[in-house]
Formats: sequence, structure tokens, C-alpha cells
Amino acid sequence: MNIVLKLKSELGEFVSETIELSETQYQELLEVSRGFYSGPYEMFLPNGFMVVPPEILKKSILIVEIL
Repeated sequence: MNIVLKLKSELGEFVSETIELSETQYQELLEVSRGFYSGPYEMFLPNGFMVVPPEILKKSILIVEIL
């Protein structure tokens, strides 16, 4: 399955590169995403790499979108 991660924050919406995952990897990603708000977050974007600090994460929404 192919997914993209979207991060909606007060700074705007950021969309990751397309990621291809197996069903097992997808379930693992969902499990890991539960700790999303606890620390810095890293995302590969089509045009670069982004690191989000915890104070921005607290006001953000992570969306895992299946394509």
C-alpha cells in the first residue's frame, strides 16, 4: 500500500513523499504514531527534510493518508 503523511500545524500543511508499506509495516507505523506528540518529529518532503520541535507538535495533527 502507498501512503503519505500529512502534518497540519499553525505553520501550514506539510506532506511527505509517497511511502510504500506492507500491511505489517503500516500497522507498526500506526503504533509508533501514538507517541507522535512526545518528541521531535522528522519528515522527508519531496523537496527536502523537516524536523518539527515538540512545542509545535503539541498544536499539530498527524494524518496518515492511504493513496
